[in-house]
Amino acid sequence: MAVPLKIFIAGATGFIGRHLVKAFQAHRHEVYGLAKDSVRGKILETMGCRPIVGNLLTNGPWEQAIESFDVAIGCTKPGKRGQAPTIAQVPELLKSHTDAYSHLIHAVHDGKLRGVILTFNVLSYGDHGEEWVDEETPFQPVGYGRFMGPARHALAHLAEGRRVRTTFVVPGWVYGNGSWFTEQLLPAVKEGKAQIVGAGDNYMSFVHAEDLSEAYVLAAEAIGYAPPAEERPKQPQLINLVDDRPIRQQEWLSTVCRALGKPTPGVISVEEATKQAGELWTESMTCSTRVKNEKAKTTLGWKLQYPTIEEGLPATLAAVGAGK
Repeated sequence: MAVPLKIFIAGATGFIGRHLVKAFQAHRHEVYGLAKDSVRGKILETMGCRPIVGNLLTNGPWEQAIESFDVAIGCTKPGKRGQAPTIAQVPELLKSHTDAYSHLIHAVHDGKLRGVILTFNVLSYGDHGEEWVDEETPFQPVGYGRFMGPARHALAHLAEGRRVRTTFVVPGWVYGNGSWFTEQLLPAVKEGKAQIVGAGDNYMSFVHAEDLSEAYVLAAEAIGYAPPAEERPKQPQLINLVDDRPIRQQEWLSTVCRALGKPTPGVISVEEATKQAGELWTESMTCSTRVKNEKAKTTLGWKLQYPTIEEGLPATLAAVGAGK
């Protein structure tokens, strides 16, 4: 058995982060999480994750605490949890996201870690209609991708300049027990308030939280167990993490409604959705991203437990019902 890696997760108390902690623990790695304060530190302790108190946006002891770790992971999202961002906040949120990940790259370099994994999202690609999207597709962010995607080039330049081995991962819409799926979508469906936005014919690329977590483990092990590089690392690699079958918005919502025994959702116009929920949310819901996942399978050896929504949704609803 390989020696366990020391993994540092910035964003460990978030939706993706909590699933990452479980996955890395299941693979017997040592997991540490960044906590903004002692309260969040206690949350990490209850998860069996060792807390390191600090903030990615400020220098501090957290940087020294991760010296000689193996891999750092950034899965943070700018903004306040539970508050929907607005279009006016995009410049501020983009700066926050860029600064946070820049500080993490510097800490990885100074602490002599083997590398770092940084998280974006499929909305960073923008709207591509019926066309397939792969890792060669340029970023043209819309919706919630506006305050993450534009940071890519600056972060890639910094990572290459500091000679830090970096993997950018681009998850699809992550569903599972927690976050928007449990707190927003399911209540809306149960109350008959879920609505298809516009024509609903745009493609959405999803990924189950458990499959996503396994991909992060594989990416971290690829970095942590790689022999020391003798040459300057190449530009950061980009890997899409989505399931096998992108699904149209209307089909997705209808599938969830059927699974819960609810009628087909109604329809709301783009204009009315923008008035009610804001421009960023509406752009996100109507953005068409039909994303390929072949690179993750070939480079990481990633195998999906839930390759489609139809296979992942029942397991997710069961986990929500069981409180897992």
